[in-house]
Amino acid sequence: MSNLCMHVLSAMMHSPIHNYGGIPGITSWLIGTPGEKGLVRLLMSSRDHQEPIIPHSHRFDFHCMVLSGRVRNILWVKGTRGDRFQESTLTYGGAPGQYERVAGEQGQWAMHESVYVEEQEYSMRADEVHSIYFARGTSVLFFEGPRVSDTSIILEPVVDGIVVPTFEVKPWAFKLEPAGSEA
Repeated sequence: MSNLCMHVLSAMMHSPIHNYGGIPGITSWLIGTPGEKGLVRLLMSSRDHQEPIIPHSHRFDFHCMVLSGRVRNILWVKGTRGDRFQESTLTYGGAPGQYERVAGEQGQWAMHESVYVEEQEYSMRADEVHSIYFARGTSVLFFEGPRVSDTSIILEPVVDGIVVPTFEVKPWAFKLEPAGSEA
């Protein structure tokens, strides 16, 4: 990424959300003015992300450009192979981290991993399920398309017939105040 590109993006950045997506050290900055036709975010990682992110879909299609660093994206595909998961539907509650949840069916889901580095791009449809990891120093320009659904899905592991409840919005996630400040 050129210095000029980062200069322009820096001038357009506003409304940070810290620990975005429940990922410690990820800050989401809005770029420009969001609207009904979608929005642009700049995701920046201040640390090597180790914590598992529950497999999930989105309410919109998206396209990402890796400006720096490395992203490991895991696509989950429903079928007859893989591990057993409980699929649940989330309805967005109007603010990041606010959801209404309804449990759904169980099934087998297999994972397919891809790694993307600087100057590489990837896209996903709203109905695709993924989990993701960011390396320290990663910056990703995230083009969020218009909403195509009111819901998304999450997957939670099923072991010995019991659903392991891995979905939780932690109190430190989706913070609108500066990282490290007292609320």
